[in-house]
Amino acid sequence: MPRKRSVALAAWGEEGLLLVLRPQDDPEFPGAWGLPAVSLQGEETLEEAALRVAREKLGAEVAEAGPIAFGVEERPGYTLELWVYEGKLLGRPRLPEPKPGKTYYAAFRFGRPEELKAAARQGSLCSRLFLAVKGLCP
Repeated sequence: MPRKRSVALAAWGEEGLLLVLRPQDDPEFPGAWGLPAVSLQGEETLEEAALRVAREKLGAEVAEAGPIAFGVEERPGYTLELWVYEGKLLGRPRLPEPKPGKTYYAAFRFGRPEELKAAARQGSLCSRLFLAVKGLCP
């Protein structure tokens, strides 16, 4: 089964944890508030991918990003290997124009980690991993 290696970013701003809303046509978690993520490209490192999440999906930069969790999950058609990085958001995020073939978010807002529990119940691995690390199991 093919492997998909991804990095999710728990980005903290002055107003709290940055949450993103998946679009209604998302094949896995439509309408869920969660953490932004990207799949690794080519020889990209985990750190490079974590920085790219902020830049590509949020139009922002992140500082002091480091790994806090890792998990593996079998999904229909592939095996997901997912790292969760946590860092400090620099500046105000903005949603970039969507590009074909990638998931972009419908909205963002700042909130609390507990607000990831609904996405975790829907099956979001990054939400489950982040909540577990914070002692807030769904």
